[in-house]
Amino acid sequence: MSGSQSYDVIVVGAGAIGCAVGRELADDHEVLVVDKGSVGAGASGMAAGLTAPTLFSYASPAVAEHANEFMQEFSGTEGFEYHARPRMELIYPEDEDVARDQADEMASYGFPVSFVDADEVATRHPLLEMDRFGGAIEIADAGFVDDTYVYTRALARDAENRGAEFLTGVEIVDVATAGGAVVGVETHDRTLEAPHVVIATGWRTRALLADIVDIPTRPFLLQAATVSLDHEVGSEFPLGRVPAESVYFRPQTDGQLRLGGGEYLIDDPSTFAERMGDSGSVEERMHESGRTAQEVVNNGIDEEFRERLTRVAPLFVKELSSPSAVELTAGWGDVDGATADGEPIIDAPVDAPDGLVIATGFNGLGITKSPVAAAGVRAILTGEEAPFALDQFALDRLSGSVDFSLQDTFAMGRQ
Repeated sequence: MSGSQSYDVIVVGAGAIGCAVGRELADDHEVLVVDKGSVGAGASGMAAGLTAPTLFSYASPAVAEHANEFMQEFSGTEGFEYHARPRMELIYPEDEDVARDQADEMASYGFPVSFVDADEVATRHPLLEMDRFGGAIEIADAGFVDDTYVYTRALARDAENRGAEFLTGVEIVDVATAGGAVVGVETHDRTLEAPHVVIATGWRTRALLADIVDIPTRPFLLQAATVSLDHEVGSEFPLGRVPAESVYFRPQTDGQLRLGGGEYLIDDPSTFAERMGDSGSVEERMHESGRTAQEVVNNGIDEEFRERLTRVAPLFVKELSSPSAVELTAGWGDVDGATADGEPIIDAPVDAPDGLVIATGFNGLGITKSPVAAAGVRAILTGEEAPFALDQFALDRLSGSVDFSLQDTFAMGRQ
């Protein structure tokens, strides 16, 4: 770390958002990324890894296109590999008409989306059990990140290659200001100086900035698990979900199946947070076991979610004939921040000190939208034109109330 402790930009938070922002700025800024833990040790490192910008941002095509393009271009960097794979939204017969309309709407924006009849889905993907379904919305430009911890660490290493510095194990307790402008950040024992500060601390952002600006986000829990199968899913197995059951799925590169969901608002995030532990021990155990960081941590899922997975998985996986056949070999969860409308906040609020930028409230889509956050923050800091409209992420679009229901990833995909 530089002895001067003075930078152009300090990014607080070394998850996928903070690392992506640091990487984006490092070529032409002196950047320091600070985290109280280690790189990727929070929700970013525990995410399920599905990416589907088209599904969640089709009504803002430039956002979806930017995120899709980044994943393809970044693949192969610092050990990260992106796996392009079609996404199948499995639809019950009673929901087929609505699903066909949604597929047509998504396609009208120029995306490769169509409704596929159940027989055709079964022909293409013989490991899927389609007897109970009327068909699927196929989103052809989706994919997955097998280990989101690896993705986040790759962003960090590439940021360092571009000149960014990282300071981990140091908690930021306040944003330092003078004369209505940011001058740096405060740790427990010193000030780190910078005229621009980006806060990318997930669900913790609201408390960190409580004395500066109100951030109307709420913490919520996300959970996922690995299911052991006798017959490995191959390279043609899709990712997807059963929206009506609030369960999503994707293949793992080891041939097993990952399931996710279990999303709900929580009042005490400290109960679930910081369960990943020391990144060094995680990486060592990953190397020894050949498993992903999420499976190594294996910090558990709640009983309601476990029961849902064992009930739903046999509905669409042929090998799983009954709930008793579902063997969950690992389960984990972590906490993210939610907004009332399901969109993140990427903004320099007008009532905040000059130089303060906020990137938070990614509603469980931090991996998918990390390239969006990076491009948005860069545009805000430099005045350059963003590749998409920024007003959709402005803080003042929200009412300020935190009395809202969770717009989880299943609700967001049912626009």
